[in-house]
Amino acid sequence: MELRGYQREAVAPALRGCNSIIWLPTGAGKTRAAVHVCRRHLESRWGGRVAVLVNKVHLVDQHAKKEFHVLQDTFRVTAISGDSSHKSFFACMVKQSDVVICTAQILQNALVSEEENMHVELTDFSLLVIDECHHTHKEAVYNKIMLNYLQRKLSGQQDLPQVLGLTASPGTGGATSFEEAVEHILQICANLDTEKITSAQEEVQHLRIHVPQPRKQYDLCQERAQDPFGERLKKVMEQIQQYMEMPGLLQDFGTQIYEQRIMELEKRAAETFCRKMRVCALHLRKYNDALLINDTVRMIDAFQCLQQFYAAERDTKDPTERFLTATFEENRTSLQALAGDRRYENPRLGKLEEILREHFQPLGTARGIVFTKTRQSAHSLLSWLQDTAALRGQHIRAAVLTGAGYSNQTRHMTQNEQQDVIKLFREGALNLLFSTSVAEEGLDIPECNIVVRYGLMTNEIAMMQARGRARAKNSVYSVLAKANSREVSRELLNEDLVELMERAIRAVQAMPEQEYRLKIRELQRVAVASWLMKEARISERRQQHDPDAVYLYCVNCNTAVCRGSDIRTVEGMHHVNINPNFGLYYRVSSGKIQFQRTFKDWEPGCRIMCSTCSQDWGMEMIYRQVKLPILCIKNFVVETPAEKKRYKKWSAVTFPVEEFDYLEYCSSTHGQSF
Repeated sequence: MELRGYQREAVAPALRGCNSIIWLPTGAGKTRAAVHVCRRHLESRWGGRVAVLVNKVHLVDQHAKKEFHVLQDTFRVTAISGDSSHKSFFACMVKQSDVVICTAQILQNALVSEEENMHVELTDFSLLVIDECHHTHKEAVYNKIMLNYLQRKLSGQQDLPQVLGLTASPGTGGATSFEEAVEHILQICANLDTEKITSAQEEVQHLRIHVPQPRKQYDLCQERAQDPFGERLKKVMEQIQQYMEMPGLLQDFGTQIYEQRIMELEKRAAETFCRKMRVCALHLRKYNDALLINDTVRMIDAFQCLQQFYAAERDTKDPTERFLTATFEENRTSLQALAGDRRYENPRLGKLEEILREHFQPLGTARGIVFTKTRQSAHSLLSWLQDTAALRGQHIRAAVLTGAGYSNQTRHMTQNEQQDVIKLFREGALNLLFSTSVAEEGLDIPECNIVVRYGLMTNEIAMMQARGRARAKNSVYSVLAKANSREVSRELLNEDLVELMERAIRAVQAMPEQEYRLKIRELQRVAVASWLMKEARISERRQQHDPDAVYLYCVNCNTAVCRGSDIRTVEGMHHVNINPNFGLYYRVSSGKIQFQRTFKDWEPGCRIMCSTCSQDWGMEMIYRQVKLPILCIKNFVVETPAEKKRYKKWSAVTFPVEEFDYLEYCSSTHGQSF
């Protein structure tokens, strides 16, 4: 495998066995350089073993098929993701492999697992390759793995693996001063136990030839001259706020700040069992969503978002629900009429149409990606394209590419659907993607002529990743936003932050070795100490209350439905209720939930909801032939002797939860001992 000059320069310390970070721009071939390091490492070390860690499931398959497959002539390469059945026998697969490519979460699960088939040690590997290693900070899984590593290193363990990090953009970690940016880079280096950050320094000219930078342009549009649809939505919101009788409530409708305030209000209302306020807050949030959609895409998309919300099943016995539904019905016809009035359409879409018409000529070979914030807006943009006469035709073949995580807002893509879209794009059957941030990082997507950031507010890392997608010769990177908007000022700030990051990295590269080592050692000690303190705090918090003294109430109708002592965990993560009487409190939806993947010991059953008010609670799982209701904690208010509180995650509750004992459960429910 022949490396380019700048790649050879970047891998030199790793080939000497040093822990290092390779910092090269998107498209410069970092992964190829890492494959070269893996080959040399395995050839020179008897019994060596490599773990290649990625932070997104789709990258497992991509790395295995596109890059690491070249090692298969000599070495055993295994790819394991959350979707593969090998996961349950991770330890066995590791022993039979020279190179294991997996998500960081799978390795982390295996490090903490007590099952013989699953458990591995860090010392089972001689080299860890960490892709997109700038994520090694705070609560990220990469950092949990590396904190385990650092704890062992600081206690004097010798046989730890070599570490190789790969990144195009370490970022500045929110820093805006040079000193803070240097501190951020040093912290990333400490977290990855890095001896050297390498980049193209002597070979920088060679790098520029091979990785051309796109031409950046700001495509600015004006606000709508008139927005009667948006004004009507705001009037309805005012009406709802009057009904709530809360004169102090903010009126900055259609902003992120309003959304945050209304979510806080909804949480507070749930905890104080004020149903009227909570239900109004939920509806106001949906109207606010509609205003944000109206600002981003078309009025009709905003109207459909509200229409879907009001089509869902409601508790018709509740006077607040009745008032809110009637209010929407009174305004439905006029909202629909306004949404169809072309005079008030979004100027952003006119600007996007101009850009696409310029770049996608009938016989051209252009490829492009339009990055947008939400899945909903990606789908809306595709729908807009299909409805726009000037863009219809054979020369633009577009699709949506969004994340695979579950979302109740918009249908998520499965990993297979993602792979299919990328394959079609790579082959040219598709030439335009409307994508969320999923396509920014790591995905093997061919060079694009045009990349558009459509009304986005993100940090400098996301900006660099998206810009790196425009790799074709004479490509264009367009920032499409409203003139004088926050998006434009953020993009300008990002440009300054990229410069700051580059200066900070150069400063760290130039530090005297002794000074650098002392600084890294100190940061590592602090990181491990604060991690241990945090773990101790979490474990103390879990013991605060007796589960028998804890009650769970339906978040919507405030009915007390179970105690903390009824809850158990299955496989350490699914929280189920094992009290046979709990079935009196819920009903199930018709039809099983469908997941794309299968699970070792269980399968999904039906969705479950409160039998009193139809509030969604979670779903049933069928675990080794036993039906158990899984509860989603955010759908309940938890009452302890100290307070009533709504939690987002089970990990934050203040009472211990035991692991589910299958045999004991079968004995108690069937009256037989096993």
